[in-house]
Amino acid sequence: MADTEAHTTTDLDGQFPRPRRSPDGPTPFADQWLMQVLTAMGCRRSGRKWQCPAHAHTEPHSASLVIGRRDDGHGAWLHCHAGCSVSAVLQALELRPNHLHRPPRVTPSRYVHLQGLRREWPELKHPAGHPGSAGHRHQAWHPYGPDHAKQRLRRPDGSKALRWESRNARGEWVPGLLGMREADLPLYREDEVRMAAAAGETVVLCESESSCDALHGIYATTWAGGAGSPPLETLARVLGGVDVVIVPDHDEAGLACLERLVTVLPHARVLVGEPDEDAKDLYERLGAERFLAELQFAARKGR
Repeated sequence: MADTEAHTTTDLDGQFPRPRRSPDGPTPFADQWLMQVLTAMGCRRSGRKWQCPAHAHTEPHSASLVIGRRDDGHGAWLHCHAGCSVSAVLQALELRPNHLHRPPRVTPSRYVHLQGLRREWPELKHPAGHPGSAGHRHQAWHPYGPDHAKQRLRRPDGSKALRWESRNARGEWVPGLLGMREADLPLYREDEVRMAAAAGETVVLCESESSCDALHGIYATTWAGGAGSPPLETLARVLGGVDVVIVPDHDEAGLACLERLVTVLPHARVLVGEPDEDAKDLYERLGAERFLAELQFAARKGR
């Protein structure tokens, strides 16, 4: 597998998919790239440990895979506490050993889409005293740059809890934002947005990380806060020169947020689903090919 992968986009003339080359955009740290791949695959996380793609996709188990950054600041290391070798983990991810030092020059979500790596994962077993044992049945991990991440916990009754983690000076992941404000964080998958800008690709701006993760093979981003607190200056700075389609949540808060977004992104186009739909709902209702066609049509109307 070459370090430069082919992208696929919708061609409204009926040729689907159409190959495009990855841009020479910035490459994220290898450990960050790997964790974003696991997130895009649907892997669950418990503390520092992830479900291991080499063995942990058949029955309930404890999270066992740890990913860290080498002392050189760029290379990554892997260790599965269940005994899987590094080569077995890399093989499950369809990667080579050199990718631990320099990941493929394609965004993690696009890589997972192209390689067909996404799958259903079993529930995690949580040790006694772990937050997951106190009623949380699912964890999603959403990285904001290399040093901060949001954990989204869902209880059996459907309610949610959010928790921030940050990398401290020793490289350890600890609770909280360590003095950082949500408004000061980068956009979700901001490195992917910059790659999209370099390639002239369309970026979807939506309201939640779960919607971004659901849009397989599509450049998508959001911000750390909710609908009531979009970081307008950051959005204008990062997305000001980017081909953007806003897909708001179709509810009162989402539409109010949309009014604020278009004041700083006047060039952006808007794609709105049915009432109470968010970007994920719209994508699931339309299907991937039709959603991409609607996205391309909205983007072309603005040119």
